[in-house]
Amino acid sequence: MRFTVSTLAFLSLAVTDAAAQPKLQILPTPTADRTFQFVKPGTSFMGTPLQVESLTPHALFVIGRDESNELLVHAATMAFMVGQWAQEPGTSLEMVKTNRNLGPVWLDTDLSDAQIAQHNLVVLGKNSRLYPQLAPRLQGEGSFIEVVKDALAPGRNVMFVSDPRAAFYLANKRLYFKSGAYKGFYNFAKIRALIEHENFAEALYSLDDPEAIRGCGKPVILAIGHKENIPPEMMQVAAERNKLVFKDLRKSLKLGAKEASIATWQSAMEKCYACHQGQDGVKRWRTFVPNQTEHGYHSKIGAQFGLACDTCHKGKTAMVGYQ
Repeated sequence: MRFTVSTLAFLSLAVTDAAAQPKLQILPTPTADRTFQFVKPGTSFMGTPLQVESLTPHALFVIGRDESNELLVHAATMAFMVGQWAQEPGTSLEMVKTNRNLGPVWLDTDLSDAQIAQHNLVVLGKNSRLYPQLAPRLQGEGSFIEVVKDALAPGRNVMFVSDPRAAFYLANKRLYFKSGAYKGFYNFAKIRALIEHENFAEALYSLDDPEAIRGCGKPVILAIGHKENIPPEMMQVAAERNKLVFKDLRKSLKLGAKEASIATWQSAMEKCYACHQGQDGVKRWRTFVPNQTEHGYHSKIGAQFGLACDTCHKGKTAMVGYQ
């Protein structure tokens, strides 16, 4: 039997979990890893006439030259997952000119003061030249992920990742989750816009495209591993939501029934709100407020199709996610 690197990594995690290691710390709050800003709207293809506004990577992943290969692999995985989450169609001119690795994983010695002032940073390991500047403000012990605000430049935050165990979690759980959840979320909003313009064929395609609404399969896969901790009423809501999206909505789209498709889509959104906002007898599952910058990007998608916020946010779904 052949094992891939990712298979061995997962098996390694299972072994460490079985050994009942101390819990991974997330600081300064338990959801700091969820609200750190990894992406932001920006301009891609800079330096050419083909400028495109898109959701671009905002965080640079920084590692010291003497860190382990294991930590470097996790850093590369983090960068890949952020790339999956973002919608940037190309690499910026600045990155091509200054980073010989041609990607968002940087050796600390290659990082300039201007880049530190421009980006949030994810600093991996204690062998980085940046660690001594961060250490006096860090509270974590053992394996931990800690976010320090205004750490190395005003208005810019640093996420410090202590070791390979913490890096594995950030790459293969947290960023893996976000890259799928947001891809599904943005495409769910896009489908509503396509229905409005009666582009049923494209809406059907987005419904089945693995790179579109089915991107939510990534967080679902992770959730299944903790199924025993999910309340039964939430599992029921999830089943109802899946039926609405992948059976009922598909049926109305195939019929080209605009009003029925809108009603079904809105009902599915209400099911999302049941868990995300704590409605209809379901306990609120998401306990943190998402960042407006990336969460609100779906409104830009809708605006491109002429939709307003209250096209979708009305009744039970009147509350926006970052209020």
